[in-house]
Amino acid sequence: MRPIIGIPCHSLLRDGTRRPAYGNNRAYIHAIEDAGGISVLIPFVRNLRELENILLRLDGLLLPGGTDIHPSYYNEEPRGELMPTDSELDELEFSLLRCALQRNMPIFGICRGMQALNIVLGGNLYQDLPQECTDSMRHLHIDKPRSQIVHNVYLERQSCMARLLGTDQFEVNSLHHQAVKIPGKGVQVVGRAEDGTVEAIEVEGYHFVMGIQSHPEEIYTQVSQCAILFQAFVAACASPLLIIEEEATPVSVQEDNVVCLTL
Repeated sequence: MRPIIGIPCHSLLRDGTRRPAYGNNRAYIHAIEDAGGISVLIPFVRNLRELENILLRLDGLLLPGGTDIHPSYYNEEPRGELMPTDSELDELEFSLLRCALQRNMPIFGICRGMQALNIVLGGNLYQDLPQECTDSMRHLHIDKPRSQIVHNVYLERQSCMARLLGTDQFEVNSLHHQAVKIPGKGVQVVGRAEDGTVEAIEVEGYHFVMGIQSHPEEIYTQVSQCAILFQAFVAACASPLLIIEEEATPVSVQEDNVVCLTL
């Protein structure tokens, strides 16, 4: 049987009617399907404790890209060119991540999803790269097609990701203005752009927990390494989990469409 992989939804207003709905980009669904999995979109639920019941029926969790995460999650005030945040989405994804990590469920974080993974493990972000890292290259390319190749990612040669891909560098698109600043507990930075910006992470002590700052769902048909990432994630979701709770990294969070609609 194909593994079932959950993807959180964001809130949106449907064109024309302006009716509120939940959804996400269909590129994620296509990438998972082509890699051998089945996607299920997870909407915001009023009782977040019910998410545990949802996760019981899933084999993996994909955290997609999206809007900025509110900086209060890493004990900072908003500054710079912070884009609009979504408190429902933040609550949904952080709750899902906590439960998934505790269950040693395979997790693949993409763009915002990688950043959320780092934050839930105690790390933080550059809120706006152009302001905080003035010598960084341009990473936000929303004026270009989402499939536009922009730069290379350079991987640590001994990393799981490099061994999986069979290379220590590959091409990516780039659609972000934030990035991992201080890695969280157990977070290993395994890939960077030419300017040193964090582009890939792994979390030690888990079955499969990886993140990538680019959007491989948009380029997996043209960049073979991106297809391999999805295939490896789906394969991990399909394999039996060996949950050894005493070896799992403790999780600590900084305190303080219709569902089937695709875009």
